[in-house]
Amino acid sequence: MRWILLLVAVIGFVIAFSTKSPGVMGVALLVGSICLVSGFFAFAASRISDSARPDAAMLTDQDINVLKATLRKPAAPAAPAQSAQSTSSERA
Repeated sequence: MRWILLLVAVIGFVIAFSTKSPGVMGVALLVGSICLVSGFFAFAASRISDSARPDAAMLTDQDINVLKATLRKPAAPAAPAQSAQSTSSERA
């Protein structure tokens, strides 16, 4: 399908550049532009689907929850140390 879109785009541009009628030129440019953009999107979609991981290889929610449970919990931050001034003023 993507090759057909690019072929139609090329034919549209050839017709647009070879015609003398402004109406045919406008329609041919419109068809050529739409088919060219569609062809590029078709090539991109094909490339993405070829390199995408299959759904069976992806983790399930249960697997993700098990992985989250095995992670170490971050250590609680230490209590801030009191300065020497605050401790001496408390003693007085």
